[in-house]
Amino acid sequence: MDPALATFIQTHLVKLAELIKEPPLPLDQYGAQLLELIDPEVNSLSYMAVLHTLLLPNVTGPREVILEKLVKFLLGFDPRQIRYAGSHLLEILTLVCGGSILPPSVAVEAVSTAILKIDPAGAMFTSSHLQLARLAYSTNNIDPALKVIEKNIVFYPGMANWKKPSMLCDMTLSPSVYIHKETGFTNPVKAASVLEYDMLAGMMFCSKRDWTKAHAAFERVVSYPTRDGGCSKIMAEAYKKWVLVSLLFKGKLVPLPLYTGPAAAKNYQTLGKPYKDVGSLFDTTNAGELRTEVEKSNQIWQEDNNVGLIQEVLSAYQEWQIKNLQNIYSKVSIAEIRQQTKSAQTGSILSSDDDIEALIRNMIISNSLKGVIEKNDDGTVFLTFLPASTALSEAEFAQEMTKTAVQLKALDPIFKATNERLGTSREYIKHMIKEQKRAADKSELDPTMGFESHVDDEDLMGGVMSTT
Repeated sequence: MDPALATFIQTHLVKLAELIKEPPLPLDQYGAQLLELIDPEVNSLSYMAVLHTLLLPNVTGPREVILEKLVKFLLGFDPRQIRYAGSHLLEILTLVCGGSILPPSVAVEAVSTAILKIDPAGAMFTSSHLQLARLAYSTNNIDPALKVIEKNIVFYPGMANWKKPSMLCDMTLSPSVYIHKETGFTNPVKAASVLEYDMLAGMMFCSKRDWTKAHAAFERVVSYPTRDGGCSKIMAEAYKKWVLVSLLFKGKLVPLPLYTGPAAAKNYQTLGKPYKDVGSLFDTTNAGELRTEVEKSNQIWQEDNNVGLIQEVLSAYQEWQIKNLQNIYSKVSIAEIRQQTKSAQTGSILSSDDDIEALIRNMIISNSLKGVIEKNDDGTVFLTFLPASTALSEAEFAQEMTKTAVQLKALDPIFKATNERLGTSREYIKHMIKEQKRAADKSELDPTMGFESHVDDEDLMGGVMSTT
């Protein structure tokens, strides 16, 4: 990276600040015309400087024209230049996420695009992530936000060992290096913000019936480490949803992650008892008991805003019974399926073979069941279960390998930053000193031990469990 480029950008920023402070012409009258002369993709800093002045604290000038320029900027700015004006971009994103300056559908799309232009890997959490999630969920504009929400968060603002890079314009930098409260791209983030974000993400995935991702999002909330080892209100709410989603995702009640805090796990057993009772019956053939258990706690589902998820669970009960039949059969008649499965919505078997066949066809169409419906010469209709996955063709395999290689390359700066952060942490250094001393002591006693040496659990957790 040429240092002259960084110097040029800094000089340009100084001149822009002077120009905006004392413009030769009033920007409220001529700002929109000035934007017509600037290309937001080429001169992003100049464009944003004028745009920021026209938008904040209030929109000045022709409103429709300025808002059109705003959208054009957010969709097309040069991310390299914008690294030098993070605070101005954050103020613009905050304004847009307010939901009053642009139509929500446009605002969500524009902010989502801007976030990923700054950090294509989507690995760094910022205050704009939570603002985006709130706007997307509250206005039901979920689809355009998913490209951000689906990204795996690796870094958070305020993490230790941050140091200012020599050149912000270095495009090989990890997002944790140039996206920081010191560079202005984010406000400080508290634990409550992270929990709310994952909670909203889980609810958005639920609205799309993406139970796999919803389960993972709620699980992040449920297992979040707390200072006193207990659980907050939002963690308890997430646990209830996590139980229901686990039934939809796995077909049964799953145990809490091993890394869940003991005190939190104990609270969940009490606070989530009605949900656990439903979960315990889901993996049985007692459809009537499940229906009764659900009806008994209708008031609880309403108070917890989980009526929709409960209905999804009742609907999925018979579907999971059908899917579990593939553990016994490779091929089974529709008539047998009707006799062996029941609906939790009615507590009994379906009234006709046509009803069960229609249910199975819908499952196949939605890809929740791998199978085909066939008819024998005697007219008997069968369901044949298919393998969960089929072998890829050579071309498909090559395409998957190329896609994986691109993903791994994108993760390289993240890996390097994580490795550096680990290598300079106090806990890791203490652990390495202990390991070197242990190795020296053991080599004196038995030089043949080599790989047989092990690390005590206490040492592995040193500095992790007791740092809060």
